[in-house]
Amino acid sequence: MVRALILCFCVLATPLWADATYRVTVSFDWQQPELEDPHWSRLIAFAHTPRYNLFADGQTASSGLGLVATNGRVTVLQAELDEGQRRGRVGARKVVPGLETGRGQFVLELEVSQEHYLVSFATMLAPSPDWFSGAAGVDLRDAEGWVDELTRPLWVWDAGVDSGAAFVSSNAPTQPRESVRLLVHGAFLTETGMTPIGHVRFERLR
Repeated sequence: MVRALILCFCVLATPLWADATYRVTVSFDWQQPELEDPHWSRLIAFAHTPRYNLFADGQTASSGLGLVATNGRVTVLQAELDEGQRRGRVGARKVVPGLETGRGQFVLELEVSQEHYLVSFATMLAPSPDWFSGAAGVDLRDAEGWVDELTRPLWVWDAGVDSGAAFVSSNAPTQPRESVRLLVHGAFLTETGMTPIGHVRFERLR
């Protein structure tokens, strides 16, 4: 009897949060005067558990992320997410059209749940060898439940799959692949160090 009461108390003590929906606004402010067509590829965003990781400093990019970073293709990453969804690791996702210039906003709505409470996304900085921006594993919870608002800076990353050193370098696949890392490039450096290329804002709608 006592054991049953303890188990019951533990269940009741576990926070049960309803699903939530967030407006995700990804803002970029990028200019490169020497480029004829600076832009951003389609952006792919999704909710997931801690058992799925889109990218991390020092981690080798998946084939899907590598293709997003090199040519903006999302089909292979979509297939990887399908497998993650089959395993219960990936929840809701969205793919939104790219931006025609380096400055602008992606705006989308994404549902998160008690299980899929982390959000990741990526988009290619174009033209470039394999450079992208995005966020990985943004936690939308605090000790009391879903946060109402959250803003994070965004940086430029090198996917480690192409050895080109300039925006318009010819394709030069890196063999073996290197790890994902923050991009150290003069276009994104100031006197005080690396500078964010934009920011993402999460606003809870319901």
